[in-house]
Amino acid sequence: MQTAWLCIHIFGVLVGFFLLASVLKQRDSEYKSRLIITIICCLIALVSRSLFIMAQDLREMIALCKTEYCGKCFANFIALTFVLSYYRIKWPRKLMLILFGINLAMFIVIMTCDYHSLYYTSYEVAATGNGNILILGKAPIYYLYMAFCLIEMILYLYVCINPAYQQIRQATRAIQGLLIMAGITPFVMLLVYLSGITGGFDTTPLGILFSVVFLFTAVNRYGLFDTVQNAKETVIESMDEGIIVSDNQMNFLYANPAACELFPEMKLGEGKISDSEIQAIYEQSGTVIDLNDKSYEIRTSEIRDEVKVRGYMISVIDVTEMTAQAKLMRELKEKAENASHVKSAFLANMSHEIRTPMNAILGMTEIALRGELEQQQRDAVEQIKSASMTLITIINDILDFSKMESGKMEIVEADYDLMTLVQDVYHIISGKVEEKNLKLEIRIDPTMPKGLYGDEIRLKQVLINLVNNAVKFTDQGSICLDIGYEKKEEDILFKVSVKDTGIGIKPDDLERIFNSFEQSDTFRNRKKEGSGLGLAISRQLLILMGGEIHVESVYRQGSNFSFEVPQRVTSDEPCGELNLEKRQPRTLQTTEYENFRAPGAKVLIVDDNLVNRKVAAGLMKPFAMQIDTAKSGEEAIEMVKQKEYHLIFMDHMMPDMDGVEATHVIRELEGEYYQKVPIIALTANAISGVKEMFLTEGMDDFIAKPIDFKELSEKIVHWLPFELLEDA
Repeated sequence: MQTAWLCIHIFGVLVGFFLLASVLKQRDSEYKSRLIITIICCLIALVSRSLFIMAQDLREMIALCKTEYCGKCFANFIALTFVLSYYRIKWPRKLMLILFGINLAMFIVIMTCDYHSLYYTSYEVAATGNGNILILGKAPIYYLYMAFCLIEMILYLYVCINPAYQQIRQATRAIQGLLIMAGITPFVMLLVYLSGITGGFDTTPLGILFSVVFLFTAVNRYGLFDTVQNAKETVIESMDEGIIVSDNQMNFLYANPAACELFPEMKLGEGKISDSEIQAIYEQSGTVIDLNDKSYEIRTSEIRDEVKVRGYMISVIDVTEMTAQAKLMRELKEKAENASHVKSAFLANMSHEIRTPMNAILGMTEIALRGELEQQQRDAVEQIKSASMTLITIINDILDFSKMESGKMEIVEADYDLMTLVQDVYHIISGKVEEKNLKLEIRIDPTMPKGLYGDEIRLKQVLINLVNNAVKFTDQGSICLDIGYEKKEEDILFKVSVKDTGIGIKPDDLERIFNSFEQSDTFRNRKKEGSGLGLAISRQLLILMGGEIHVESVYRQGSNFSFEVPQRVTSDEPCGELNLEKRQPRTLQTTEYENFRAPGAKVLIVDDNLVNRKVAAGLMKPFAMQIDTAKSGEEAIEMVKQKEYHLIFMDHMMPDMDGVEATHVIRELEGEYYQKVPIIALTANAISGVKEMFLTEGMDDFIAKPIDFKELSEKIVHWLPFELLEDA
């Protein structure tokens, strides 16, 4: 009999080593380490028991008995943690520490049993027909520990058969059976040993072996070593969103823990959700439902194979925070829109309040420059005009930036002549270049097409901004404006470079020079005029036109701003060599557009501000027209009824009756004259969309304050009957 027991245990050792080698070859998974430890515990117990069977000496038997416990003391605990891991169950940390601590304490007691009688009271070798056996006197702690081992095994089996735990793994019944067998066999073997029917031979190591075999089979055969599959299951079962799986007939198959919390009736063993309830959830796909004071969105997807739909997966997603965020975003959007309206109203008001006095300043300086002034007086007036134009430029930049922020900036494309564009830019910028004694060089590719299609006004604005920026930050040296192109099928890529020998830009500042209201090296450049918006506006305009801007700079040596923008070609005729006309002296600029008179023209100027009426009348004086003025909308209406005017300049914002209301009244008067008399809006409100508003309200055109003399001349020529015009 002794030989049979020895053979059984040696065979068990071989099986254990085979299982260990097999597990070590597998890919890493959360089950691998626990299974390896369990197999090692089993091998320690089996090898110790095999050597124990062959031992003859009492001391040797006692030592092997202790060694055997090195495996037996922790095998049950490791198996329990294995099954808890499989079912994704987290017992309280304190409970697990207590279980481990009891096993560890008993292990220490057994290892030190030579020094006390707490576990064994006596040792005796007895010769039997089956060989020598060790008869041990058992102390009460021995029986308590055996009871504890049985409790650990019962806990293991409880986890395997508890319906509350099984519902998350119901598709793997075969694994459940193997795990149950892995718990029953050591339990039975321990009971057999304690009953004494084995004649004193300890069968618990064999029970551990059978447990290991069943655990290995469950892990190996059913893919628990598959890291990808484990990851999928772990993710689904640990997800915060509920997952419900049904077959293609809406029969309930599976629900993860999150879904079970939302729908408790889905837990197996505690009732089963009906097919109609699954159908009801499915039909709410794409909607948001309220559960437990939270909002959940229902989403469904088909589970298909290559042939047909096998089932459905219903996701129940917590969108409480998302819904709250959406509500908050709507509220913020409304506030932003309200703020945008407030900002637009503020800008309109500020535009009016600033432009009204600026109109008086610029208008009066223009009128003053027409008179006979001493050189010192003329220089002073010229400086007033220059400073006023700088302020108007800043105001215009802020308004342009406001248009871009609100998305109301529009690109208006039309045919234009390249050489005219370049000459206009030259005449606008040359004065500032001369004031700083800089050298200005303009180069243009003579083969470049002359006729182009694009937004000439905005392109001109970008060119002027870049050159003015170069002038502002260049105190000596030169500025080079280089214009070329690159052929792109039927269109061209308009290419411009503005290079200066100015102060340059630090590398750290290159990233922020296109930001709004910013300048590079602020401390050094604090005295430079400007809004800090020129480059930001230029960049946005180029983006709107489909182009882009670049900058290269060496600090204290100069900068090179370049851009490309696509333009259509309307005439392939080469532009030829650039021939810039000589710039007229500044003292003659004010008469540049005084090349006509209209002594027969009757004009009405309507403005509630006396100074503005004087400015408008003074600017029109060179045209020798018959000018009347009105200080209110009501007065203008009465004057129009009594006299037919060829042209009416109507201020917008006036007390009592504004210009729009006065226009409505005039247009409603009986007679063709009142329907056709040209009414041009005069307004200090120059924000986006105001011109369109005036045209919609019945006016014919629009002039922004401060009044530009060139624009005023063009409007008069355009709207007065041709027969009233004569050469000056």
